[in-house]
Amino acid sequence: MKMSHNKKRKFKKSALIIIIALLVIGACVGGGLFYKKQEDLKKEKLREEKELVEKIKNAYSKYVNISNASIYQLKGDKYVEAGKIVGSRDFTLDEIKIDKNTEYFHINELDYYVKYTDVKKVKALSEKNTRYKNYLPFNENVKSNSKFSLYEGDNAIYQFNDKVLDTAIIEKADNGYMVEFNGEELLIKSEDVSEVYAKENTTAVESTSVPVTVYHFIYLEGDSSCNESICHPESQIKEQFNYLRENNFFTMNTTELGKFIDGKIRVPEKSILITIDDGARAWNFIPILEEYKINATLFLISGWYPLDKFSSPYLEVASHTHDLHHGRQCPGGQGSPLKCKPKEELLADLRTSREVLGGTKAFCFPFYEYNDYAVSVLKEAGFEMAFIGGGVKATKGIDKFHIPRISLNRWTSLSQYARYVN
Repeated sequence: MKMSHNKKRKFKKSALIIIIALLVIGACVGGGLFYKKQEDLKKEKLREEKELVEKIKNAYSKYVNISNASIYQLKGDKYVEAGKIVGSRDFTLDEIKIDKNTEYFHINELDYYVKYTDVKKVKALSEKNTRYKNYLPFNENVKSNSKFSLYEGDNAIYQFNDKVLDTAIIEKADNGYMVEFNGEELLIKSEDVSEVYAKENTTAVESTSVPVTVYHFIYLEGDSSCNESICHPESQIKEQFNYLRENNFFTMNTTELGKFIDGKIRVPEKSILITIDDGARAWNFIPILEEYKINATLFLISGWYPLDKFSSPYLEVASHTHDLHHGRQCPGGQGSPLKCKPKEELLADLRTSREVLGGTKAFCFPFYEYNDYAVSVLKEAGFEMAFIGGGVKATKGIDKFHIPRISLNRWTSLSQYARYVN
């Protein structure tokens, strides 16, 4: 049966209404879903931004460590890579208001920037070796190329791509110059230097000679068992060390004396190297050295006394042989074995001593006795300097295997001591 014309019209109208209704419902549902998705995306973005800000805040610290990271300069509104911190170093960061756009922190000491992802929090800045501040700078400056590196030993610490360093020379090294940078002494190699020129960096008077004094045995108050001329009462040591402290003497180590002799460093007019021989009773020097904050070098017979008895930041330990401090072994004088014993026997002892003492390169001849043969064996064993007697001061340019020393005894008065060291 055919549908009437009116029914067809009604059906079409109803179908249209249903389609429109479905479209409206679909639009509403779709719109709602779209709105919800946009809201979800917005919330996700806010959450990510919040997490990013927290991440940046967690990376920030007043004190940080930076290692093997690029550093940047701010040019206009762009951060341009300007170099690299290769070695591990601690720095202070400038305070900053952190937001989602914070990508770089400002390094206070360097006036460069670093990415927040390249820093590590530390509680405090690590201590630096500032012993070089006791030296007198040369009245010469070194100017770098625009691209250069700074080294600690053989290891690069800083690399700069576009910077010129113009600063005083602290030391002259075999392969360049030691300079001060960021509160420490670092090496700039000769190939990175464009110019060395004269400049007055100090008017302080430098020393042209250094007294090297030698003590042997110390006995404490109440101990009268040591009656030799080379036995020093505690009161005498304290009196002499107090003189050095009150007169602002720089107490050197053997490496520094070697550099002075070679003309690689300049030291103040009041400079001295204090040495102690053998090792017996030498542990009694340590509390006095630490009390007066004075440095000394112990030439230890390493096979006779254990190294761990002499641990102090104020005491350097060098070699007085391992077990060759015996007399009547060779003709002449007190008969030091270094003058005539077989080379292999001597080398075995000297190398053992160096190994026990952590590779020291400084040596003191037993009984102050030596000859050309002894010196040649020392050099073969790896030593770079040796001390004798002589009673005069060490001067620039002398043979570093014949460094003279001034012997002190229990009867050395303070006025005599003052004449020796000034």
